Amino acid sequence: MTLHFLKSILMSNNSISVKNIILYPFILIYKIYFLVYFIIIMTLSYPVFAFLLAKESRFPNAFNFLKVFSKLWLFGAGIFLKVKGKEHIIMDKPFIICSNHSSFIDPATLYSIFPQHFIFTGKQEIEKWPLVRVFYTSGMNILVDRHSRIGAMKSFKRMIRVLENGFPLVILPEGTIPVNAPKLGEFKAGVTALAIQLQIPIIPVTQTTNWKRLQRSGLFTGKAGPGKAEVIIHAPIETKGMTKVDAEKLLIQLRNIINEPLHEKYGA
Repeated sequence: MTLHFLKSILMSNNSISVKNIILYPFILIYKIYFLVYFIIIMTLSYPVFAFLLAKESRFPNAFNFLKVFSKLWLFGAGIFLKVKGKEHIIMDKPFIICSNHSSFIDPATLYSIFPQHFIFTGKQEIEKWPLVRVFYTSGMNILVDRHSRIGAMKSFKRMIRVLENGFPLVILPEGTIPVNAPKLGEFKAGVTALAIQLQIPIIPVTQTTNWKRLQRSGLFTGKAGPGKAEVIIHAPIETKGMTKVDAEKLLIQLRNIINEPLHEKYGA
């Protein structure tokens, strides 16, 4: 009986190993293709982006071009959007788009889905990233220095101005891609404080399969491959009548809403 039990474990492990060995070359090839494809189309598009981002008056055109670029990037990578809840997108007033962050393709899916001109927020480290930093250092989007209270406050004030000017704002409250995505990381409280201060709604977004399309990992580890990018746009959370004391409770509610589809799908 013991011998049979050990044999079954060994057979199971061998099965997993064979599966990994079979898939590994395809995953590696896809990752290399994905990276090379992005570099090529971004390099070709960079002069256009540089021109459009040189003046603030051209930012709307840069945004529209970025939407086209995002769709082209995803299509060329064999990634196809499946969106549920588009009817929840608000068109007549500012709001905050709040999404989980599970893959480097998350911004591209959001640019492909939401029709109106929005402003993206990102961590300060992005200004060191070649090719993509221009979208932030140009002033089109907002960098947030999480390690400087003064810097964070300046970014917060700019977010307020953006929303007061009628633009939606994208905040990824985890601040980075968790190493164990799709499991959610810790949510930063700034998103709910901002929404309550301006009494504007938050639209929660769950990106359920982006981590499978391109997982945060090295070239030789992690998941990657073409397929569907499933996105759920939840009903807006209204903040009218809320005060500062409601911020923590709202953050928990927001996290639970975003996490529910992940929990149902993966037990995350």
